[in-house]
Amino acid sequence: MRFLPLLLALALIPAGCAKFPTGGVIPDNKRIVFNLTVDGQLRTGTGPGQSGLPYVYLIALNLSTEDNPTTTGPIPVVVPGGNGFVAGQATHFILWDPLASPQYQIFKFRDGTLNEWFQTGVPVVSTPTVEGDDQLNFQIDLSQLVSAADVPTIRSIQANFLTMNNRNVSGGGRNWDALGDSNLTTQINSPFTFRLNTSQTYNNSNQILREPVGDTLDPNLDISDWSIEVRLQN
Repeated sequence: MRFLPLLLALALIPAGCAKFPTGGVIPDNKRIVFNLTVDGQLRTGTGPGQSGLPYVYLIALNLSTEDNPTTTGPIPVVVPGGNGFVAGQATHFILWDPLASPQYQIFKFRDGTLNEWFQTGVPVVSTPTVEGDDQLNFQIDLSQLVSAADVPTIRSIQANFLTMNNRNVSGGGRNWDALGDSNLTTQINSPFTFRLNTSQTYNNSNQILREPVGDTLDPNLDISDWSIEVRLQN
């Protein structure tokens, strides 16, 4: 089978019990707003000829206690292997699944092997998408990723926007995009590192390494714009 629906694939991974906020309101400590735009449109699986098979769109994160981490960070899986969707170093990822409700879900990796993960919650704010949309937008609070006591220790995050036509762990037929020019071997592994010490917006226009259009053949996977906004509360 070329592609496993996301929910089935996730269900096959030993995950333990999912944990969600229970009671009260999620603290408004350090909010991070993510925005991803593709050159075509998001493949939801509900369009003509899509047979209920959406593409995979996610943001992978590697939290760090350092200002300038030297780790590789989250990188794309170019040839199907590993867990099928992210390699390098990652602690969390946020998946957009148009067939689920809510559509955005936060997952945490159990360890550095990236072979097991479990859901920890959902973004505090997200914009639902429909067939024909080209943009993903959501925000999370840092306290959703680590305990409240550990929030002050996280000084930076390595992030990568990853798109792919499937998350198969073997075989061929992989089409994908990520930050950096995927046509250049020197830019394939280009996660973006941002600090959490000040409120700031990072985007494709104000960075030296720009995300080009046309570095993947499928416009529905081709990242055309992105932004990450850090909002610190007084």
